[in-house]
Amino acid sequence: MNMSVSAKEVFELHPQATVLTIDFFDTLITRSVAQPTHVFAVMEEELCRRFGRRWHGFAVQRVESEHTARRSAARTNAQRDVNFAEIISELSALMGLSEQDRKMVAELEAETEVSLATAIRFGADVAEYALSEGMKVVVVSDNYMSSNHIANMAHAVGLTWVQQANVIVSSEHGAMKHNGTLWDVVLQRLQVDPALILHVGDDALADGEIPAKRGIVTYINNHMRQSHRHMMNTSPAVLPFSRMEAHIRNTTVGREADALESVSALVAMIVAAQIVDARGVLAQREVAGVHFVARDGFLAHSVWESLRKTGWDLPEASYFSFSRSVVWRAGIQIVDESTMAKFIGDDEELTVPRLERRLGCSLKSTIDPSATISAATARQILVANSDNILAASAQLRERMLGYLETQGLLAHGHHVVVDLGWTGSSIADLAKIVSEATNGKSVIEGRLTGLYWDAWPQRVRVALHGFAMDDFHTVDDNLRLLGILNLLEVVVTAPHGSVVGYGDAASGFAPQYVTTLVELDAYSQVVGAVSSRAAQTAEEILNGVHVSGVNATDITGASVWAAMMQVGHTPRAEEIALMGILRHISAIDHEGDGNALVLAAPSQPRKRNDSFTHGVFDALMHGHWLQGTLRDWSCETASATLVSDIERLFPFTHPQWVTV
Repeated sequence: MNMSVSAKEVFELHPQATVLTIDFFDTLITRSVAQPTHVFAVMEEELCRRFGRRWHGFAVQRVESEHTARRSAARTNAQRDVNFAEIISELSALMGLSEQDRKMVAELEAETEVSLATAIRFGADVAEYALSEGMKVVVVSDNYMSSNHIANMAHAVGLTWVQQANVIVSSEHGAMKHNGTLWDVVLQRLQVDPALILHVGDDALADGEIPAKRGIVTYINNHMRQSHRHMMNTSPAVLPFSRMEAHIRNTTVGREADALESVSALVAMIVAAQIVDARGVLAQREVAGVHFVARDGFLAHSVWESLRKTGWDLPEASYFSFSRSVVWRAGIQIVDESTMAKFIGDDEELTVPRLERRLGCSLKSTIDPSATISAATARQILVANSDNILAASAQLRERMLGYLETQGLLAHGHHVVVDLGWTGSSIADLAKIVSEATNGKSVIEGRLTGLYWDAWPQRVRVALHGFAMDDFHTVDDNLRLLGILNLLEVVVTAPHGSVVGYGDAASGFAPQYVTTLVELDAYSQVVGAVSSRAAQTAEEILNGVHVSGVNATDITGASVWAAMMQVGHTPRAEEIALMGILRHISAIDHEGDGNALVLAAPSQPRKRNDSFTHGVFDALMHGHWLQGTLRDWSCETASATLVSDIERLFPFTHPQWVTV
C-alpha cells in the first residue's frame, strides 16, 4: 500500500463506508521498541535490577510460555485465542513462580505495555477522521490482553475515544481474526451490511484477505510490522538497537522502510563502541597513543576528532593505513613454501604480473605473463625469487617504520590500537615489527570489536581484547561471527582503498592505495551514505542527544553484539536487498571483483546429500554473507529445502541466537 495516503484519502477510496473497524497493535498503537517481544526484554531488565540474576532469561521464557499456552489451547479448540491468565500460568510452571511473583509479573507486564505505548499517526488520524464524520469506530484485535488493558494503553497516548465497550479482542471471545471466527463476532455485534464496513489494519491475511471474504472492505498499511525480526531474540541486550530501530520505523512513516537507516544504526553502534572501548583504557592507565587502524577505523577516528573539536577531553589520536598485505610482506624473513602459503589461496588462479603486484617486486619466470597459473606453481615461483622478495620486504619494512613513526606508534610507551577484528594476527605482526624497532619500548594493545577462536594463538604475541565478542564465547557465537564478517568488512570502511605500500621519505612515507571499481561503486551506491549517517549517529549517541534515548552507557559488549546479530544474523528482506548488490573483496592484493555478499542459489543435484550441503555451507561461510544468503534462499521454494538442510546440519544457523 502507498504509505503516503492520508486518512481522508483512505475514506475517499471507500466512500460507501459508514463503520470503521481498526486493528490496534501496529495500526493504532505501537511500542517504543522494535518488536512486541522486546517488551519482555524491558521487563527482564527491570526484574534483574530489582531482584537480581534469578530473572535472567525471563524474556525468552515469557515467549516460550506463550507458545506453550497456544499449543495447549489448540489441543481443545483450534479456533480460539489464549488469554493473559493462561500465559502467566504457563510462565509460572516454567519458572517455578510463587503466587506473589506471579501476581507481580502480571502487573509489571501490564504496566510496561502501557509505559511503552506510542500512538501511530496514520492509525490515529484514520480513527479521528471517521469520528469527525460521525462514523462508528470499533477496535478489533487479536491479542491475549483484555479490552480494558487495550483501552488503558490507548488512553496513555491520548486516544481517549477508545473505550472498553468499543473494543473486540480475541482473548475475550474465544475467536481470532487469523482464522476468521472473530470477524463473525464483529459482524454479529455490528449488525450492518459488511460492504458498509471499512477495516484498516496491518496484516495482509488477518486484516485483509479473511475479512474481505466476508464482504468487508479493507485497507492494509503494513509499515509498522517491518521492524519485526525473529521473535525469540529478546533480552535486555537487544534494547538499545531495538529503540533505535523503533525510532527509524516511526520516522520513516510515509515511505518504504529504509534499510539504509538500520544498517547505519548498526555501524553507528560499532563506531561508538570503538570509542567507548578506547576511552575505557584511557581511564585505567597512561597511554602513549591511541591509533585507529585499517579502513575500519576510519569512521571511529573521524568521530573521535570531531568530539575533540567540540570540547571532549581526548588525546589526539592517529588514523594509520594498515593492512594484512603490508604487514605480512614487511615481516618476511624467510622465503619457502610454508611462509609463502598465506600469500596465495589454495583455490586461487593468478598470473605472474598479478603475483608481482601482490609481493611488490619483480619475479623472474619463463611463464607467459598472460597465462593463468595454479597456487602450487605460484608458490614455486615465489620461492625461486627469494632474493627479490626479501629485498622488497626490507624496503617495505623500512618505509612502513618511517610511516609508523609519523603516526607516533614508535614513541615509547603503551599504545592502544583499535581495529574491527577478527583474529588479531595482523595486530600481532605489527606489534612484533614495532617492538623490534624500539627494542621493546613501544608496546601495543589490540582493542578489537570482535575476535573468534583463531585469535587464541595470537594472545601469546600481543595483548588482545574483544569488545563485543571474543574467542572465549561459545562455539556457536564464534560461528555466528564468522558468518557475518564479510558483511561487516564491506560496511565498516573508509572512502579510500586498501593500502598496499608506502612512499619514500620524500613523500613523507605516504600510504599507497589500491581501489577497485567494485569498492568505488559500493561506496557511491550504499556505503558512503551508511558511513555518513553512522558517523553522525555515533556522535549523537556519545553526546547523549540521539532521539531514541540511546547513549554511551548503553554501548556495551552485549548490546553491540546484539545489534550485530539482529542485522547480520536475522536480516530483514529490505536489508538483504540493499546489501545484496554489494561485493566483498578478500584477496590479499585487494584485486579482482570479489564475491557477492548474497550468493545466488546453486543448481541442486537430483539426489542431494549431506556432502553437497556441506560444500554449499563452506562456500557461504568463507566467501559470502551467510545469513543474508540463507534468509534470501528461504523465501524461494526451490532453495528453502536447502536452507532447512543447512540448519539441520549446522544448528547455529537457525535465526534464534538468544538463548536462556
